[in-house]
Amino acid sequence: MAITEHSALTGLRPASVQDSRQLEEIAREAYGKYLGLVDEPPAPLLLDYREVAASGRTHVAVSDDGVIGMVTVEPDDPYLILRNLAVHPVCQGQGIGKKLVEFVEEMARSAGLKGVRLWTRAEMVENISFYRRLGYVITHAERNEHAHRVFLCKESSSRRD
Repeated sequence: MAITEHSALTGLRPASVQDSRQLEEIAREAYGKYLGLVDEPPAPLLLDYREVAASGRTHVAVSDDGVIGMVTVEPDDPYLILRNLAVHPVCQGQGIGKKLVEFVEEMARSAGLKGVRLWTRAEMVENISFYRRLGYVITHAERNEHAHRVFLCKESSSRRD
């Protein structure tokens, strides 16, 4: 089935290896628009999505049409790192990314972690705006010969100590 703007979110679930082709397509569609803006391809375009799906650290947003979004996390005590968030472009603007971020924040809270950290490329200004609207704070920026990264963090609202 084809993903369309009418592909409404029906749930979230752990990714499976059978999702790898759809995950790769979502990454290509969501991050491909940045190829002309950055010196090197965004990291999500270089991943082996079979490994990503098998890692146990990726969850997918699904609709009746299939996988429409994904989020990959990595524990880094006392935080949860949001490594990759992507929603198929035709489904963006429907709150799917927000639901995936809220899911990650709940994972961090449930695990008693301090919060969620992430980084994005400075050129990806809409990503920075998106996270700031969700309450993330820019902590710092780093630049090297290939990338200018902006780091963001959101502390958990309630944490078990």
